[in-house]
Amino acid sequence: MINRQNQNNIECPNESTMPYVVQPGDTLNSIAARFGTNLVGLLELNPTLRLRTLTEGMSLCVPRVPERPPCINGAYYIIREGESFYNIAQRYNLPLNLLLEANPEANPYDLKVGQEICIPNVPEGCPFGTVVTIAQGTRLSDILIGYNLSLNELKENNPDFNPNVIVPGSDLCIPIETFASCGPNTTEYIIKAGDSLATIATANNMTPSQLLIANPSLRPANFLIVGTKVCIPSTANNASR
Repeated sequence: MINRQNQNNIECPNESTMPYVVQPGDTLNSIAARFGTNLVGLLELNPTLRLRTLTEGMSLCVPRVPERPPCINGAYYIIREGESFYNIAQRYNLPLNLLLEANPEANPYDLKVGQEICIPNVPEGCPFGTVVTIAQGTRLSDILIGYNLSLNELKENNPDFNPNVIVPGSDLCIPIETFASCGPNTTEYIIKAGDSLATIATANNMTPSQLLIANPSLRPANFLIVGTKVCIPSTANNASR
């Protein structure tokens, strides 16, 4: 049974922090990452957490992020580590000035991890991803491994999804990052069983560092996940011939 604790009157230490109510599936690490801090920083803001269990409904103090802007005919997007208006505009094929106009209060030189911005003119339903249909016999692990997702990411994009009941024929919204296309002068390679960062790099006459630079959104462990898409620079392909 979930122990719900409502502490909406929590007092945070200063104006640079704010309360956050723990949601289903949250962990200390996921909350810290969302608000641009780490576990140590989160515990410094919430010292009593060392003696208590994180529970749904309880309130924590987290670094303050700007409030979400109005977003008519658009969708909200949460800023992640290393993102900028420039690369977000490129990802969603938007003119940079249109993105800036939709977020007049945001400082493009000081975006905060966890800050919500407005992406204008995106369709409803699955604005930041691709819709896929669940095939017969698909398991939860097939979805998470096949699309390189955490369960929280899947649930965030599919609020009605029940991980305990996988219904064939139903649709899922898969975040766009997992479908990011390779750029010009690159070719796609799909991870197979037995592959690793080292073996793929060697097969394409590259160093592991060069392969990671060519795939900045992938972690080393991602190269072990069957079905993950990897971008191989054409220069590497030519050199291995």
